[in-house]
Amino acid sequence: MASTEQIALEYYNKGLELVQANSLELGIDNLNMARSIYEEIGDKTHYILSLRGLAIAYGIMGYDSKMLYKCLSAFDYIDKNGIKGAKHFFYTTICNRYMLLGDYDGAISYGKMALQDLEEYGTEFDNSPHAYLVVFLNLAYSYLHTHRYSDAEAYLKRATEISQKNDMHHHDLSLSVLYANLHYHMGDNQYVYDHIDELVTFIKSSKITVQDYVEDLKLLIETFCGMGEFKRAEAVVLSMDSSATISNDIHMKLQASKLYMLVYSKSGETEKYHEACVRFAEDTIEVSNTEAARHLIEMDTEIALSIADTPGELI
Repeated sequence: MASTEQIALEYYNKGLELVQANSLELGIDNLNMARSIYEEIGDKTHYILSLRGLAIAYGIMGYDSKMLYKCLSAFDYIDKNGIKGAKHFFYTTICNRYMLLGDYDGAISYGKMALQDLEEYGTEFDNSPHAYLVVFLNLAYSYLHTHRYSDAEAYLKRATEISQKNDMHHHDLSLSVLYANLHYHMGDNQYVYDHIDELVTFIKSSKITVQDYVEDLKLLIETFCGMGEFKRAEAVVLSMDSSATISNDIHMKLQASKLYMLVYSKSGETEKYHEACVRFAEDTIEVSNTEAARHLIEMDTEIALSIADTPGELI
């Protein structure tokens, strides 16, 4: 018979796997089960990591209030239990949401808080080099978007160093795209041309999960558009679009529609731009209807559970 710890770990791993596969509701259910068990048995490390998984899942769904609530709950738990070196997980989650929402100054603030937590207390928690790498990449990305290129380059170099030192290659595409965008902004288009084969190889790699690299691909599209390489930009969007169709990911389809609009607006292809606008409107309606249906199911479930818990004489 499986131990309580084994059952909790199965829920935790399954939850992360489902979130990774974009099955967010089921992922949240599993992570909540794991969190509950870890709280009961007093496993502080995995309780914190379960909260982190929940915060990430809610962030992906765009439920910023729920995401922030999980982060604040984690901060409170960390402080009450005197735990050091774990706050960076949640600063990074908040940083990512600011990035996605286009507030790069806010992202830099939380990215720096994450880095400070790692630098001051990182050895006091079960942290991996990957945590540092993600913080460096986030800061580089945010500094690029605020046109502070020397700062972006500094964090890119730190990210590269930690990636090479620890033989980590999961974020090679991110590094390549960020370097390409940096050199483009510094007027060195030749660098991008010299590394196009490398970029294409990363995008076509079977190890790349497009959902994980949407922001990287968007940045690459912006880079190609800035260089006037509209066919290359269109090809990247097509790759995203195909992946969205295969995985039936309506949110990624909507993202692809937005990027088609960007490419055709920049290229001056009026007819294709209008077609992309129509598609974007249709995809927006589909996403809205899907989310409305999910919210109704959640409401019905909550009401049913509430009624089930209500004494008969009060119904």
